[in-house]
Amino acid sequence: MNEKMTTIETVDIKSLDAGMNTASAEAAKTDAVQAPLQKWSKAEKILVPVSLLIAVLFDRLVMAVFTSDMIAEHMRVFYAMFWLCYLVIFCGMFWRRIKHDRVLWLVSVCTVALCVWNFFHSAGNFQFAALTALVIPGVLMAHAQWTTHTFTLKNCGGMVMEWFIGWVITPFSGLPSLAGVVSALPSAHNKPVIKRVLLGVSIAAALMLVIIPLLMGADQVFSYYLTQMFTSFSFGRLIFHGLVILLAFGLFYSFLWNVGFGGRKPIVLAGDMSIDVIISSIVLGSVILVYVLFCVIQFTYLFAEAGLPAGMTFSEYAREGFAQTLVVCALNLFIFGVFLRYGINVQRRNRWVKGLLCALLVLTCIMLFSGWVRLELYIWAFGMTWLRLLSAWFILYLAVVIGLCGVRLLFKRDFPVLAVSALVLLVWWVVLGYLNPDGFIDWYNYDFFLR
Repeated sequence: MNEKMTTIETVDIKSLDAGMNTASAEAAKTDAVQAPLQKWSKAEKILVPVSLLIAVLFDRLVMAVFTSDMIAEHMRVFYAMFWLCYLVIFCGMFWRRIKHDRVLWLVSVCTVALCVWNFFHSAGNFQFAALTALVIPGVLMAHAQWTTHTFTLKNCGGMVMEWFIGWVITPFSGLPSLAGVVSALPSAHNKPVIKRVLLGVSIAAALMLVIIPLLMGADQVFSYYLTQMFTSFSFGRLIFHGLVILLAFGLFYSFLWNVGFGGRKPIVLAGDMSIDVIISSIVLGSVILVYVLFCVIQFTYLFAEAGLPAGMTFSEYAREGFAQTLVVCALNLFIFGVFLRYGINVQRRNRWVKGLLCALLVLTCIMLFSGWVRLELYIWAFGMTWLRLLSAWFILYLAVVIGLCGVRLLFKRDFPVLAVSALVLLVWWVVLGYLNPDGFIDWYNYDFFLR
């Protein structure tokens, strides 16, 4: 009996040990699975000093300059210099993704051209410079979203939503990663890396102490700009600039971390949705009828110069309807894009809807020409201004977009009209800047008054 009990106890102890070993093995497996989640890649750690560098550049080239007493021309030089530095750093961080993408190369070259424009056209062109100050970060945001996700020219509609998300979500969603990376930096495993970083910084600082004074003596302009960068950095404003650097550091790290490691799937617009033929016919037919009536009036009063209502001059007639005509033309192109994408069945192209879209494009061309005639009458009456030049440039761009829409509708079904139109708009803006808008306006008005 005792032998049996001893045997049972031995069996139970062995079973208990086996169970504990099994639990330990499962816990070890769980730890092994969870362990990689606690580790941070070298690229994520390198992103910390890179983001800190961008934050310091932002404070020195943007905040410090814009809170100083410098004139506007010098401010936009520093502003453009910051975005050039950012673009170089960004391309260096994600070079493997960028080097074989022609779209990213085109966007990068156009962005560099816009930044360089501020160096050579520092006098005048204030309206174009103010708009360009908004265009540059907007284009770079699209550049980053194209780098992050696998968009194609034929399917980039979801990139519009990603562009907005890039401003309101990605600068904040990567902050938990920043906290984890920063807490992992002082570990014993990283001490050799820290020592190498400190050694490199020390050598670079020693070289800068020798090189910078020599360069300041060699070029007075370089000395002036460098002095302006650091004169505003006083002890009284140390806390303010420290907070600016800290905030910019967190936002840039979160943004760049989402570009490189976020892993969120991009938004893809539904491709199987379709608009019924009857709905398409009613909507497009109603719009076309209204536009036909509008175009009849244009041919009667504007093109044929028939008598206007009493008390109305041609200059007033042109001025009153120009802006509305442009808005309607842009809205027409949006309507065209929606019904082209969802109103024509992919398997069987509906000829009726296609004919309505062709009519919409033709009427849009007439309306756009009407806007051009109105603008020409107004310029002939009062001369050229920045707003009128921008309007003329926009009319020419819309004409190009209408041509691209015609190619997409009639000749090439897979033509990426949305992506190409966006790239043409970027190139269009760069060309306008290098046209020297203020110089062109002065030349045109001088010639205008001579006539």
